[in-house]
Amino acid sequence: MPEVIIDREKEQEKIRDFLQDVLKGMNGVLYVYGKPGIGKTVVTKHVLNQSDELDDAVSIYLNASALTPNLALKEVYDVICGEDERKLPSPLMIREINRKLLKKNTALVIALDNFDRMDGIENLFWSLNHLMESTGRVVLILISTSEFEIKDKVGSRLFSRLKPEFYKFKLYNSEKLYEILEQRIKQAYGKMIMNSKALLTLCNFIADECNSNVRYLFKLFLESADAASKEGENSIGLTTIEEVIERERQVIAKSSLNEIKNQAPRMYKVLKIISDLQSKQVIYTSLIKEEIRRKGLAISERSLDYYLNTLKSKGLIEFKFVRKNKGRTREIRLKVPSDWF
Repeated sequence: MPEVIIDREKEQEKIRDFLQDVLKGMNGVLYVYGKPGIGKTVVTKHVLNQSDELDDAVSIYLNASALTPNLALKEVYDVICGEDERKLPSPLMIREINRKLLKKNTALVIALDNFDRMDGIENLFWSLNHLMESTGRVVLILISTSEFEIKDKVGSRLFSRLKPEFYKFKLYNSEKLYEILEQRIKQAYGKMIMNSKALLTLCNFIADECNSNVRYLFKLFLESADAASKEGENSIGLTTIEEVIERERQVIAKSSLNEIKNQAPRMYKVLKIISDLQSKQVIYTSLIKEEIRRKGLAISERSLDYYLNTLKSKGLIEFKFVRKNKGRTREIRLKVPSDWF
């Protein structure tokens, strides 16, 4: 956990306010969501660890990606009722958890991370819903990367019972990423080992091309630190960062290319046409349309526009609109090596 949580004051306040309202005697489900690596888990854990309102409550954090519904419930049972090596059925565990909470007049806060990765999550939610309705003062904080996962996972009947309150985590800008990484470097090393231009370049890349993913930011920082160390450098300079970023762009592009090849074959065929035309001439949208007709591919103009915009967003091509033959068209350039195809 970082010593200081940067630029998440509103998010912390939201979770704290939710806990205060619910722990006064109500049940509640708070659904926090946002892009991966932008602080949802860190902020939630920080609030649960620091909140004075939880003096008369038990808080439990669960990472659902490594659990089944029964194992998740068993972890809650072990905390509330004491560890038990037996394999217990869910109804029995819910009954005993309920009894213990009422006897001790204790509230329960469960933070369930990555819940969408758990098979059979609906079974766990029904059990927790039963606990909430029979016990009171039970808070469920759900953490996900998508606003719509819970609706798809649990069905309308259970969703209407849980009545989650939604809260979206915003993306960090490059300035805040700079503050975060600067703080973590000083916390870990006791001093700055990266110059300001290098740090800003890395943060701009993460903000502009990687959805402000802080975990990704740390990963590339460590790679750049290793690269600088191998070169015998005491600090990370701009050249090292640029090399790391360029390698990462290649990795991202190859991953995107493979994803398109496997999941969007028509889009891949359009990209292959661009690759084939690249070495011969300047590529315009009209040339791609001619090749599509010549190859007999069933791709409409609307689909082609969508494919080109998607390929651009994934960094596989770039284009600009230009005047040609008294009209307006795209001038297109492939951004990855032709020998990848």
